[in-house]
Amino acid sequence: MRWQPAPDIHRRLVRIARALGFDHVDPQRVHCLRVFGSRANAYARIWGLPQIFQRALRVRAHYVVEVLMPDFGRLSRAQQDRVLIHELLHIPRTFSGGLRPERAPRFAITHHTVSRLYRQYLTAARGRSGVGRSSAGHNGAGRSGAPRLRRPPQRRAAAGRGRGSAGRGAGRGPGVRGAGLRTASDRR
Repeated sequence: MRWQPAPDIHRRLVRIARALGFDHVDPQRVHCLRVFGSRANAYARIWGLPQIFQRALRVRAHYVVEVLMPDFGRLSRAQQDRVLIHELLHIPRTFSGGLRPERAPRFAITHHTVSRLYRQYLTAARGRSGVGRSSAGHNGAGRSGAPRLRRPPQRRAAAGRGRGSAGRGAGRGPGVRGAGLRTASDRR
């Protein structure tokens, strides 16, 4: 594998973090690299410096975002920005060197979350003149730090409705109602 500094990716990452109001992200301690020759099934990865190394080496927390070439390079600019937003979401508000998981009880990094933040980024990028923007940098909410993200509550089917105890699909296929296939539970 071969690593190469990616100052252009770093500039984009900083621009995205500022536009989204991710004030907890310290650009001086986030580093970006292009990686050639990796066989990982990903477009990008983020690495944090664990506290044990921070204490042993007497350094503060740092993060490294690596974009995996050529796969990342084949993406459109919009898709690349979404990937960078996804990686930024792994940085906790404490900027401690740890990483936020994809799914946690009070936070989830989902396609929906990334899409919402990408739209917010585009809105902020269009209004770069600074007119009507708060010091927090996102939608005039006046809060500092990253927007609070929560997974929407899951809807539960009412008793006696839905697909019953047969589980996903109940023999009809993935979410297709009345597909013509009848199961034993339909004959009741």
